[in-house]
Amino acid sequence: MALIPEPVCLCLLGGATLQILNLIDGLSAPADRRPDFKSIAYYLVILFNLALSGILGFVYFEGNEKLNKIVYFHVGISAPIIIRTLATTVPEIVRKSGRRK
Repeated sequence: MALIPEPVCLCLLGGATLQILNLIDGLSAPADRRPDFKSIAYYLVILFNLALSGILGFVYFEGNEKLNKIVYFHVGISAPIIIRTLATTVPEIVRKSGRRK
């Protein structure tokens, strides 16, 4: 048994791909809109997004199901959006259910 399951590795690979694309976009941006590559915060965001990809991989693909590799990759690349959406919609649902009483 591998230390990190294949689905989680593929999720991390998807997350890494997104971060590489963001880096390419930052390098090709005009100088006044370019990120501060000297900032530790810039690289912390990359690490946190990779962590989200790995965590979501563990949460989504805990069992022994075998899916197409592109599914795992897609979840990894979409992890920041999935987490952000969950974080904003769940509180809205809770607030709405509290108003009905």
